[in-house]
Amino acid sequence: MKQSWKHKNERSNTFTLKMICWFALNTSRWLARLWLYPITLYFYLTSPAVRISSQKYLTRAGVNNSYLSIAKHIFCFASTILDRVYFLTNQFSRFDIKVYNRDLISECIADKRGCILLGSHLGSFEVLRSLVIKRGQFPLKILMNYDHNAMITKVLDRLNPEVASTVIDLNDENAIFNVAESIDEGKLVAILSDRPTDDNSSNIECELLGDVAAFPIGPYKLAFALEVPIIVFFGVYKGGNQYEIYFEKLMDARVVKRPDREKVARDILQKYTQTIEKYIHKAPYNWFNFYDYWHDEK
Repeated sequence: MKQSWKHKNERSNTFTLKMICWFALNTSRWLARLWLYPITLYFYLTSPAVRISSQKYLTRAGVNNSYLSIAKHIFCFASTILDRVYFLTNQFSRFDIKVYNRDLISECIADKRGCILLGSHLGSFEVLRSLVIKRGQFPLKILMNYDHNAMITKVLDRLNPEVASTVIDLNDENAIFNVAESIDEGKLVAILSDRPTDDNSSNIECELLGDVAAFPIGPYKLAFALEVPIIVFFGVYKGGNQYEIYFEKLMDARVVKRPDREKVARDILQKYTQTIEKYIHKAPYNWFNFYDYWHDEK
């Protein structure tokens, strides 16, 4: 039976993660990044599943899928993980971060109506989350499965409990109530929505990079129920110390009539995948779904 992405084992340990965090915080970023080369080599040599998924993805993205390209893909992912340490400890002066279409968020805040922010495993989510908490630019909550990659999450959360406190655990029986409460308070709720749920009836297949993949429809139904705008965001890593944060409005759920919600949800989900595809072509090495995303094993 094919294993869900939720049940993939973490490939590190607490001691190693803490050591890397200590090294990052007590030396320069330049020296800390030297660790990324042996880490990339380790995952390249010991994880054929990561290697194969990268190769297949790069082929679909129209990128050279050579050994060096696969290694570059893994290295890009490792870079964003390392930078999470700096973001969580408020060391933004190390980075050149540009934000595009910020007005979309400002409008939601001015109207005090909140919104659903749809993210994906493309680029760094932490650059947005930490920057928001640090600068207090807008109230943000994160709806996520806290148990997934629990080890690395717990290690990194200790670096900044304030950021960790913004999480709404999807496994909490009151999760949806907490989301609704946050929206009523004018907060923005972010959801990573590019991976399917275990319940196939809650997923819809959409085209991405010329092939179909499953996506959860729940975030769209949630936005319709709460009658809030849906905005997609990406924290793209550009290499070196450069990041770019993008916002794009998908739709305003308040204009959707109840009988039309199912159809509109399907249409807007396909628009979401088209938006992901646009940013994949903009920054192909930022795609961080290192598993059998398109079910090629079948």
